[in-house]
Amino acid sequence: SMLKQALARIDSLERQHEEMKTSVGREAKAMRGNIRRLKEKNKAIQALAERQTKALRDDIETLKSKNKALEWSLNRLASKVQEGWEYPVAIQPDEYWQNKGYDDYDIHGLRGFLGGLKDAVSQLEHGVFESVLISHANRDEDL
Repeated sequence: SMLKQALARIDSLERQHEEMKTSVGREAKAMRGNIRRLKEKNKAIQALAERQTKALRDDIETLKSKNKALEWSLNRLASKVQEGWEYPVAIQPDEYWQNKGYDDYDIHGLRGFLGGLKDAVSQLEHGVFESVLISHANRDEDL
């Protein structure tokens, strides 16, 4: 009787084992199918992202090109507007600065400073500036 019980128990365990193997096999097959579908979806998403990225890069290049053309047009327009414009303040000749005690090096620096000031005033007057920076002269008491 104990032998019959042991054999029945073994038989029951073998059936359970087979059922589990079958169940695990179905689940594994379903998981492989899910993995395959997810990989396909991932590929489609990657392809879409690549197309969108390329389209955005193309748009950026188009915008850069348009921006460059607009900047060129603005500069041409600004140069036309500035033609004939005169700086409203006379820039002193070198002799003036020499008589004030400036040497050639200082005069050259003043010419650069005053030229930059003239350009800044022109840009401000014509509204064609991104930013204006004016430095200082070392002997500003004569300016």
